[in-house]
Amino acid sequence: MFYPLSLFIGLRYTRSKRSNRFVSFISLFSTAGITIGVLALITVLSVMNGFENDLKTRILGAVPHVLIQAPKTLTTSAEFKSSSLMTELKANPAVIAIVPFSQTEAMIQSKQQIQGALIQGIDPENYPQQDFIRQNMIFGDLNNLIAGNYNIVLGRNLARSLGVKLQSKIRLISAKGSVYTPMGQIPSQRKFTVVGIYSVGSDIESTHVFVNINDAHKLTRRAKDSAADLRVFLDDPFDVDELFTRYDFSSINAIDWKTARGELFQAVKMEKNMIGLLLFLIITVAVFNIFSSLVMLVTEKESAVAIMKTLGMKNSTIVSVFVIQGAWTGALGALVGGLAGIALAANLNEALSLIGLDLLQQASGGARSLPVVFDWGQIMTIILGAIALSLIATLYPAFRAANVKPAEALRYE
Repeated sequence: MFYPLSLFIGLRYTRSKRSNRFVSFISLFSTAGITIGVLALITVLSVMNGFENDLKTRILGAVPHVLIQAPKTLTTSAEFKSSSLMTELKANPAVIAIVPFSQTEAMIQSKQQIQGALIQGIDPENYPQQDFIRQNMIFGDLNNLIAGNYNIVLGRNLARSLGVKLQSKIRLISAKGSVYTPMGQIPSQRKFTVVGIYSVGSDIESTHVFVNINDAHKLTRRAKDSAADLRVFLDDPFDVDELFTRYDFSSINAIDWKTARGELFQAVKMEKNMIGLLLFLIITVAVFNIFSSLVMLVTEKESAVAIMKTLGMKNSTIVSVFVIQGAWTGALGALVGGLAGIALAANLNEALSLIGLDLLQQASGGARSLPVVFDWGQIMTIILGAIALSLIATLYPAFRAANVKPAEALRYE
């Protein structure tokens, strides 16, 4: 089989025994450093991607992606839903559904406890089937929120705090809709029956409750046919910026999820970037080891380089020899580290169980597994980036080898 001369000699240098064992140790150490760095970077970023995706599912699945408040000039929801902007939004494939929605703060009182909550009025018939709350009901169903029956759906944590269960009676007290009497200002209040309990594994369970939108209007003393706000469901909540760029919301008041939850996701993103930067420094240190080992290898091989130049080998071929030798070290470490990182991340929970370590159980008191999401573009960037840095590190030693002068190198041979 035909091999280019530079490839043949470069690969031979990687397998040959060297007179200076320290150079061999540095070369092996640099390969191991790149392997460990790539492995750690892929594993940690895959877990961080999993946490980000988990937050997106558990939190953004329960809060409005976009909330469009009804203009005061409109009197009915039908008029609002048929506006030109709403028609354009419905035609967008990124929009799953646009449904009537109301939201207000209130107090919930049971026999044992009283607690603040965010009341969300919905229309169960028009609520999308793929809604996260609907898919995570542990008791009951959102369809039980029948107008006029004054039913309510609670989160599991809130139900535990109030000490209630299915068919329990609780009282909702809202300052919005209060009336003035000779006794002073009296808030609006009604009794509701618990017909459902959901669980999404986030703080949403402790604050968000759901009632029929008509019952919510009665609680806040709004007209039955008054124009309700509209809740926009997106296929991917992170597409909200593109939505606001594409459509003109200047004439109405539209609030996206970033207003309420944006800081949390920005913190996760910044933490992921900082961890990635710190782990990338491990790869950078290993690349400098490649640089050091190649400089020492060139010094060791000066006589061999001088002989090759005497025999007529071109400078470009000599550069290729040492570039291949150094790049092989980086490529081997990056590929082995990439495969090992993917394997470790895919079996991370099993590996932690083998050593008796369960991080989420210690943190939350419940049995949960670390979420892992592979971003293949990110993984390829890490592997190719490590190989590219290794190539860059070989350039100076390789050009130094090409500048060896045969007469000076062989003077004392």
